[in-house]
Amino acid sequence: MSKKLLQRAAFWLQLGKPHISLPVSLSSLTGFLLYAKSFAPGWIALFAGIFCLSFASAAINQIQEKKYDRMMARTSKRPLPSRSISTPEAWLVTTAGALAGTLLLWQAGGSAAAGLGWLNILLYNVFYTYLKRITIFAVIPGSIVGAIPPVIGWISAGGEPLHLHIFMVAMFFFIGQIPHTWLILLRYDREYQKAGFPSLTGFFSLRQIRALTFVWVVATAMSATILALSGVFHFKLPAVTTMAFAFLLVIFFGRWLGKIHTDAIRPAFMALNMLFLIVMLLLITDSLLA
Repeated sequence: MSKKLLQRAAFWLQLGKPHISLPVSLSSLTGFLLYAKSFAPGWIALFAGIFCLSFASAAINQIQEKKYDRMMARTSKRPLPSRSISTPEAWLVTTAGALAGTLLLWQAGGSAAAGLGWLNILLYNVFYTYLKRITIFAVIPGSIVGAIPPVIGWISAGGEPLHLHIFMVAMFFFIGQIPHTWLILLRYDREYQKAGFPSLTGFFSLRQIRALTFVWVVATAMSATILALSGVFHFKLPAVTTMAFAFLLVIFFGRWLGKIHTDAIRPAFMALNMLFLIVMLLLITDSLLA
């Protein structure tokens, strides 16, 4: 019985994509610590609340796209397309996650934090999920989703939502989400075409894809540099380190331009994710030492 329960729990966990939900939670904690300068009361509720709502949003997305997931090798083994769990069971788990996330965010930052959390679900599961079946440019509104969690963390700690510092952090995440998502679309281009989604190669030539990807990576590096120069950091070392890694990212992608094929996309994707992680850790460390 316990073995079956653990297997069931593993399927439930897969619904929420923890490999995505955990970094999202970390980005909200970054915003929180940026303002609070310490692990002040509320940070645990914030981290757990964002995880639960991100979990619920990812699970809703899998429910919405189960018929498409069956058509793609990358997603065909997910719990719903593989029929490891039923749709009603998935909805039950999703509802529990959404309810827990809402209550935790309300505890951490009140109605504003909970409201922004639900705004993200609306943006991702209604607008982005629908638009990506129509246009590759759904990535633009979809990128707003990645910019909101740090703001939720900031206001949960007591910060003003329109403050320059959190605006610069949010802009970094917003701009960086565009090449991040595009690299996923590019890596699984044939599978998306098979499932009926718009494809990059169906809209742009390979040369255009190279140029546009590089432009957005440069824009991400520039946003990281502007963030470092905007006064967000209290110490010079993390600011300089941020700019150095942003520069290295541009150099890496400059050499990567002529290698746009499936095997080369994963290292590029990991390099971009590494910049996100490094910037978050530098912001957290700088804030705690301030």
